[in-house]
Amino acid sequence: MMNRLIPLVAVAALLLAGCDKTPTETSQDVQKARQEASQDDNAARQDASKTESKANEKVAAAQHDYAKASASAQEDLSATESEAMIAMAKADFDVALTEADGRHSIEIKKCGALKDVEKTACLSSADAKLAADQANATAHRDAVLVQAEHHK
Repeated sequence: MMNRLIPLVAVAALLLAGCDKTPTETSQDVQKARQEASQDDNAARQDASKTESKANEKVAAAQHDYAKASASAQEDLSATESEAMIAMAKADFDVALTEADGRHSIEIKKCGALKDVEKTACLSSADAKLAADQANATAHRDAVLVQAEHHK
């Protein structure tokens, strides 16, 4: 009789052990997600920095031309500044989305240790935060694009 219970207990233990991630595994997943998000953020910031640098160079050149010329140069300066505003708005938008995706990834990994209703609530909250971050980034970008359009 005892010989029959041992395999049943072993199978039950294996089933229970394989259902959820351990806190250590969840912690490792969260740490990995943080590292990936940090790398993505850094890459997006570098891209934005390059874009802003190029835009600033164009503005400086246009300002120099403006100092030499008259109304024609003023129009060129305004157009170049507007283009720079648009380029920076788009670069900042990309950075904001990358950061939001990184935060979302981290939140999702944290939810891995939870079960049932708590896990569902955690995932819903993470998704809602992502949607809010995306909406804020879009609203900010669009506001700057409107300013750029009026700057011309």
